[in-house]
Amino acid sequence: MVSKKPLKKPRLYLRRGEKIGKGLKSLATLQIEAALAELHGNNVSPGPVHNARVSIKKTRSIILLASPALGRVRREFLLDLLHEAGSRLAPLRDSEVQVQSLDVVLEAAGLPVEQFASLRDGLADIAKQRRLNDCRQVPRIIAFLEKVHENIPEWPLNSLEPRDLRRRIRRTYRRGRTTIDVCSSGGDEELFHTWRKLAKHLGYQLRLTAKYWPHEAEPLLSEITKISELSGRERDYTLLLQTMNSGPKNRSSEEAIALVTTLIPPLRQQVIELGLRFYDPKPKLFIEPLEL
Repeated sequence: MVSKKPLKKPRLYLRRGEKIGKGLKSLATLQIEAALAELHGNNVSPGPVHNARVSIKKTRSIILLASPALGRVRREFLLDLLHEAGSRLAPLRDSEVQVQSLDVVLEAAGLPVEQFASLRDGLADIAKQRRLNDCRQVPRIIAFLEKVHENIPEWPLNSLEPRDLRRRIRRTYRRGRTTIDVCSSGGDEELFHTWRKLAKHLGYQLRLTAKYWPHEAEPLLSEITKISELSGRERDYTLLLQTMNSGPKNRSSEEAIALVTTLIPPLRQQVIELGLRFYDPKPKLFIEPLEL
């Protein structure tokens, strides 16, 4: 049984001089234990749910980085467990964020919140009902995460070498570079979402190896973090729009729908332009400064 004591934000970087395999196993353990601590007591509050989802995503990035030594069967087993855990938390997070997204949109547009009270109350009710329903999912989520935690000591990572990490990061970067090129040519919403996830994983992999990049990868992390934040906002607006489009209509909701509809395309275009600049170097040139 994993300890449920509160944990500080877990470390997400390899220390210089430590063995790569041992370091990745330690980091994965920290992330899973952090997620379990957040969910202890069937906690479905917005903050803990968000933190748990982030830890799950970071663990997934660690597994992808360690993939050459893990082998396909073990890797897919672990990724499936994390996917099951994350997919059960996603609706909780999404329903809470839609209320926040509406507030941000209205404030930016200078519109009175009172005018949209019924719409906001409806979104808040959806979030509340989601918390009531999905708290029953938490024991299953915890079980998935505990299976991953139990498996970590068995990870055969002694053979993992620096070149393996370089290749994995270059692969993540290359996939993101190819996908953003397609997105810039008019790719659909789901392709953009796929690229957003690839950029997020690259960001985590940069953090994992930050000590081995010049200036601890700060310039790269600054760029990829901005891309991640803006693309995450675009995703939140898209989810909000989908919910409003499927809900009851009145004058206020129609106005909110029209407003959010106008915000998404320029935001997506801004993210694509930032992405094209970030992914401009060819993969070999991008990975060259990494001193692993």
